[in-house]
Amino acid sequence: METKPIEISSSKMFGGYNKRFKHFSPTLGCSMTFHIYFPPLPSPSHKFPVLYWLSGLACTDENFIIKSGAQRVASSEGIALVASDTSPRGLNVEGEADGWDFGVGAGFYLNATQEKWKNWRMYDYLVKELPKVLSENFAQLDTSRASISGHSMGGHGALTIYLKNLDKYKSVSAFAPIVNPINCPWGQKAFTNYLGGNKADWEEYDATCLISKFNDVSATILIDQVSSISHFKVIYQA
Repeated sequence: METKPIEISSSKMFGGYNKRFKHFSPTLGCSMTFHIYFPPLPSPSHKFPVLYWLSGLACTDENFIIKSGAQRVASSEGIALVASDTSPRGLNVEGEADGWDFGVGAGFYLNATQEKWKNWRMYDYLVKELPKVLSENFAQLDTSRASISGHSMGGHGALTIYLKNLDKYKSVSAFAPIVNPINCPWGQKAFTNYLGGNKADWEEYDATCLISKFNDVSATILIDQVSSISHFKVIYQA
């Protein structure tokens, strides 16, 4: 299996390039795609800070790249955008595509503990595997200067990943996020299937529960319930 990313598409935008890549993920046990927007390169040795974008339910790595127009600001600010997929795909697990809010396209950015869904490990993929893939294969990226953002389910993922890894990200921004999934139908359905019935395990992927565990958090957090790309310029703070 080819773990090294292979470029499968490229398009020019705002002086830079949207590039889509495919690679085999040992963490998820399947092939995955991701997008990178590379701003115009000011010099051959320049390295761009990275903004990871996590999309919402039923999305792929293409939604943000195609619809947001964020490349305009990323180009002017010199920020690389990295958009991952939202779940493993092609594993053919029974029931994986029965609904839009669970399974394929709905990984909830956690590490599943239930045997049937053992490949749904988007947390490890995003926190551990993908940054390593980027740092080893793209000399233009500085993954030590990274922030994370997302919308809806992706806002949930961005918040929980950030709160559990304060040393890895400069800031987090969440647009219309699911901030308390243990108390909403989407979260309850996903967490029951992925994590089992112990609600203490659910709390490890609930931003409201996680933030309550910290008495003194010094962090750069933006939460906006009106999702708008006009706020994009405050997403990344180096």
